[in-house]
Amino acid sequence: MKQTSLEIDGGQYSVHVTMNTVQPVSAPRLVVVAYQPNQRASDVLRACLRAIQKFTPGEHELWVVDNNSPAEHADWLQAWPDINVIRNLTPPIPPQAKRFPRRLWRSFWGRRQQREWGSYANAAALEIAARIIDPQSYLMMPLHMDTMPCHENWLPYLQSKVTGNVAAAGVRMDMVRVSEGVLHVLGYLVDFQRFRQLNLDFWPQLPQYDVGDRVTVALRQAGYNVFACPNTIWQPALIEEIPVSSPLRHLPVDRALDDDGNVIFLHLGRAVRKSVEGHHSGLSVDEWLVFADELMASEPF
Repeated sequence: MKQTSLEIDGGQYSVHVTMNTVQPVSAPRLVVVAYQPNQRASDVLRACLRAIQKFTPGEHELWVVDNNSPAEHADWLQAWPDINVIRNLTPPIPPQAKRFPRRLWRSFWGRRQQREWGSYANAAALEIAARIIDPQSYLMMPLHMDTMPCHENWLPYLQSKVTGNVAAAGVRMDMVRVSEGVLHVLGYLVDFQRFRQLNLDFWPQLPQYDVGDRVTVALRQAGYNVFACPNTIWQPALIEEIPVSSPLRHLPVDRALDDDGNVIFLHLGRAVRKSVEGHHSGLSVDEWLVFADELMASEPF
């Protein structure tokens, strides 16, 4: 384990880095941002890591950035095989909150501000990762912990799209904040060399841009294109293309598909509860974890 200090957005962040795997710079760096305030959150993260490891047989370097979780819920990560762990030991606090005493943080931040603080914390974790991974890495992929790949071609498929003038490929394009759309930071591969050359970052600028949105905007402004998978959250008609026999057809979560109509990636999320077949209420965390166990035990769908 290596301890280091990083300057992030004008503040000093203390981090512990445990390296358990080192892959060539051509291998994508998959970066899962995690916050584990309780055992349930840890279970969701475990499901994500198990799915990545089952459905990603090719070369990759898997990272988890634990974002200042209580030690009793984060210590298990150190024993997980074949992942690199960054433990951020510093609360990811927006600069405007630092002038208030810590005891007043909760009262200062209302519901909207708490959402903004969550975006800031997510971005801070990704900024830490961007400084820790090998700077020569070709591809970096931020991932949310409530995601699961479910097809062995998921990563090669996305990699195949980052070619020529295409500088990023993601599992979902969101159209709400930007009319041209932005790749959702829950899962997109970005050419890390172009990211660095353009001096890009993951910081949000709410309400216009959420965490990671400006990467898509800046790449387009620099003349690059981006790619997004077909996705059921904005294209519910795609559900009809999923075989009736597949449990993925009736799973009320965000599903990304490849060019052949295979579901390759799942996201539990919050917004999916409004965007699924039959106006489902969406999966609970318990249902998500039950499905994760079934996915681990199953043959490919």
